[in-house]
Amino acid sequence: MANIKLVTNVFGAFALKNGKVIEKFPFPKDPKDIAKRLETAETGVCEEELKLLKRLKDTKTEIVLVDNPNRFRGLGLDVEFLEDKEFTNIAVIAEHLGIQKHEVNEIITAVNHELTKRKMRVPERDQLVMQAISTMDEVEDVVNKMTERLREWYGLHFPELALVVQNPDLYARIVSERGRRENITGLKNIDAGSMNNIEDYKKDSIGFELSDSDEKALKSLAGTIVKLTETKAQTEAYIDSLMQDVAPNTRELAGPLLAARLILIAGGLKRLSQMPASTIQILGAEDAFFNFLRTKRDPPKHGVIFQLPEIRSAGKPVRGKLARTFAAKFAIAAKADYFKGEFIGKKLRDDFLKRVQMLKR
Repeated sequence: MANIKLVTNVFGAFALKNGKVIEKFPFPKDPKDIAKRLETAETGVCEEELKLLKRLKDTKTEIVLVDNPNRFRGLGLDVEFLEDKEFTNIAVIAEHLGIQKHEVNEIITAVNHELTKRKMRVPERDQLVMQAISTMDEVEDVVNKMTERLREWYGLHFPELALVVQNPDLYARIVSERGRRENITGLKNIDAGSMNNIEDYKKDSIGFELSDSDEKALKSLAGTIVKLTETKAQTEAYIDSLMQDVAPNTRELAGPLLAARLILIAGGLKRLSQMPASTIQILGAEDAFFNFLRTKRDPPKHGVIFQLPEIRSAGKPVRGKLARTFAAKFAIAAKADYFKGEFIGKKLRDDFLKRVQMLKR
């Protein structure tokens, strides 16, 4: 008995059996609407396909041949999707619909034009992730450099403050809000003991006095650091929210920032989903890997995934094993995210944590 094949093209979603159309759900005729549905069908399932599959299920269809079984996962239709490697000529559909060849070419040209416009106008969502994580890293680098400069500069006036306040964010906020050392009184976000130390240091500080213009310049620099620190925090929150939409499985497994950084290093979610676990394991350690190829000494056991607390805190004997386990599960999560599969991130995370506990025994 011949299997039923699902074919989606510019005309709609069609069910074929023995090369004949047996069921159909046509697309609207507007090229913009067609382009939108074809975009959805690249990685997910458009509404016409879903209606067609539900109709097939009602007819007790159990197996359907499709172009990419991954994008049909998690629909809950109790239908087995198998890959169809045989190309179906659009002329078969056009003939069934009574559409002439020149009309087919006109429709395809119009839809392709619309698809090109949409791709130029709307970036892939993972590009937003890549821009955001790059921005966060750059802001953090600027904040670190500016904070170091602020400590050196303000230290000419009140060097002892750095002995009491090690937190760079708090240090910048104090300078921004208070300026001269004599104005640093009654701080609410610092403990009484530290405040007493500051008061004692103020009395015998070895720093020189500030002019009004000196104070203004220092407060301006410190204020910029405070604003950039807030921008970094806002960007982190944005990345977390964005990753829930773009890559929920990798976010759950690795955390939003590490997952986003792996997408960046890989060059996008699509490329990440195509990488074997062994490559994911050493992403970010390219220099060490090329050094290994040149010298044949000690290949890197991990790249940026070393940032994961479970790997970073593990002893050296098990660190490589954990890195391999994590990379294998991350590869699965990346595929699920790219092909819009079901949410399996929590299960992957739980399985990884079980492996962590087992290796720690």
